[in-house]
Amino acid sequence: MTELMNILSAGIAIWILFGGAILCLLIDCIWPKKMTSLVYAVGILTLFASLFTGFKQWASFTTTLTQSLLVIDLLTLFFLFLVIAVGIITLFNALGYMKIHKTLTAEFCSLVLFSITGMVFLFASDHLFVNFIGLETMSLSIYVLVASHKKSYKSNEAAIKYFIIGGVASAILLYGIALFYGAFGTFKLSQLGTMLSTPSLAYLPKIAVSLILVGVFFKLAIVPFHFWAPDVYEGAPAPVTGFMATGVKIAAFGFALRLFISLNVLDLKQVYFLLNTLVIATFLVGNLLALVQDNVKRMLAYSSISHAGFLLFGIIAGYVKGTYMPFSSHVVLFYLLGYLLMTLGAFAVLSLLIREKSEADQLTDMRGLAKKHPVLAGVFTLFMISLIGIPGTVGFAAKFNIISMAVHNGHILLSVVAVLMSVVSAYYYLRPSVYMFFAKDENAPTPVNEIPLTACISMTICAFLVIFLGVAPDAFVKLAKIAATPLF
Repeated sequence: MTELMNILSAGIAIWILFGGAILCLLIDCIWPKKMTSLVYAVGILTLFASLFTGFKQWASFTTTLTQSLLVIDLLTLFFLFLVIAVGIITLFNALGYMKIHKTLTAEFCSLVLFSITGMVFLFASDHLFVNFIGLETMSLSIYVLVASHKKSYKSNEAAIKYFIIGGVASAILLYGIALFYGAFGTFKLSQLGTMLSTPSLAYLPKIAVSLILVGVFFKLAIVPFHFWAPDVYEGAPAPVTGFMATGVKIAAFGFALRLFISLNVLDLKQVYFLLNTLVIATFLVGNLLALVQDNVKRMLAYSSISHAGFLLFGIIAGYVKGTYMPFSSHVVLFYLLGYLLMTLGAFAVLSLLIREKSEADQLTDMRGLAKKHPVLAGVFTLFMISLIGIPGTVGFAAKFNIISMAVHNGHILLSVVAVLMSVVSAYYYLRPSVYMFFAKDENAPTPVNEIPLTACISMTICAFLVIFLGVAPDAFVKLAKIAATPLF
């Protein structure tokens, strides 16, 4: 009973999210198609209430709750802040998208909240079965979100593809968890790390780790498990694509950090070599295939694959002479913060583009946008140059932190590849700006008919923080270091 009360009190921010999701669903059922604005208002207020509660816990944090089902520490709270920020900006983007495209109904809001709740359980538990339940709660909600543009065949096709392939990946992950339980009789990550050296079970843990990593790498779109991302990102509505590209990566990397540290997988030379190979392959595939894309959303999909490689590179950067240094994980935490701002800001702009009642997501659709909407074109360019890693933006600070740590710890090859691929990325990131500012077509109608207030708010917040964190990142890097403290 005491354990249950501790979980209920320590996880209050999570229960607020879950209660808000239920409330949004009930309002939508009682007043269908009439109270959409109320549902979104309740959803946004729920996210702010959970964020406020989380900040109170951070400010008064004294002890870590490490029950078998829930882990509440500073790392969990940091990831909670990130996914809530993703949810808030996504709902603002969705409101603008709904006004322009006349799609996305009220259940969109409850699905986002359910998905965020699943994300939290994915990284806030020491129990593999709870992690899996969180993963499936997140995934099932996103499958429906991808198909939320009901009149678009691309949206429906993308949802079916994601559901089928995601189901296979989940089955592989669950089988890996089952092998662990069969070998050791426990689901707890903290206990598994001390059991991997059991001589009589030498191969079983390795097979189990491999299967679990396949499931995680699928969600992260790490090569060669990336093939679903371009089609799904292109077919999903723009706000959903932004939500997937950021929220899912944050949650999956939160789980990956605990997994790598608890199981000491980076201490195995074979695993270390394999992860290095996957990072290089992810850099090459993500960046080189992005070069030939004429669809902006598809280009950003391959871009997100490249950034997933950068995040995995950030974990490897903390590997020193056969030992992983968990306190170095702060570089990954800061990178995730910068990545969510850049990506969600870019998709906030893409949410406004419409042509013939569908998304105007081709490069040619952006011709001459700067002439009619110079601020909008300038903001989108800001997000693109930050994704490249130009100094003065959060993208530069995030990449510099990872590369400098990698060089310091001796990962020279990965650092060189990362720098070269960042240079290559400048070509495809700047192509939209070239079309917006220099390609002229006097007869082409503008793809932006109106800019809703909610879209202005999300773009302004993202643009301000992209510059602010690029110029003065120290305070947030310090917060990331504090959040990484429970890892060692």
